[in-house]
Amino acid sequence: MAFKSYCRGIKTHDVSISIDEITTAADNTNKYLVKLDALFSEIGFNLFTILGQRNISGVIGEIFSRFLVMGNDLLESNPHPDGRPDVLCVPNNKIKDYLQTCYRSIDGKEIPMRSMLAPFKYGGIEIKCTIGDPVSGYKRLIKENASVNDFYIGFPRIDYIQNLNWWAHHTKSSHLLGLYYDYSKAHSGAPQIMAGFFGVLTTDDWTKVSTGNVENKKTSNTSLNKTGKDIMKQNPIFVVDNQVYISALRKIRVSI
Repeated sequence: MAFKSYCRGIKTHDVSISIDEITTAADNTNKYLVKLDALFSEIGFNLFTILGQRNISGVIGEIFSRFLVMGNDLLESNPHPDGRPDVLCVPNNKIKDYLQTCYRSIDGKEIPMRSMLAPFKYGGIEIKCTIGDPVSGYKRLIKENASVNDFYIGFPRIDYIQNLNWWAHHTKSSHLLGLYYDYSKAHSGAPQIMAGFFGVLTTDDWTKVSTGNVENKKTSNTSLNKTGKDIMKQNPIFVVDNQVYISALRKIRVSI
């Protein structure tokens, strides 16, 4: 998939990441998602339907993070499942040595310690994904246009988005690489990354955290407020070279 670039790259925590590294990670992620879709189809089910909308975003972010790290020796995936940020910046031997102390040995296995990896004190990049916020009355529109009652996994949503937003469990996601994805008709409805944005945010750019509820398994969550959304939309780093997506993103005031 071809992308249009809108910057030369990003630099954070003394680590430079070129736009080629970022778009290569996005392209490799897209190809991998198509391969996964075909692989699981061989045994009779749709992987993305099983994952459900809530989990798809996290899976895409994890895959992208792995490919991004593969392309830059100064980046490492956060080894703790609850760690933050998702991708760690390790620009020198001092920080690389520190990262090695973030494990404890248990029965001969090196176990990452949450206390040292959530957060990692030397910083890094949060990776978040969004499929976009739907327009008001979208159910009526897709009923008229596509004869379906609601969005489903694999249904492209580009014609029905009114904004982009990213969600998190905390307001500490300060260096945010936000990905926008959609389901691709050209790839049998598999999700594909269509754009990327990078913003340096503060806690003031997030809404108040909604605390979780043990009884209904709800976890704490927050999302960008208007200021945060505007920061991200004003800082695109790449967009798929497709006029349908370019036009739709311009319509919601993405600066491309």
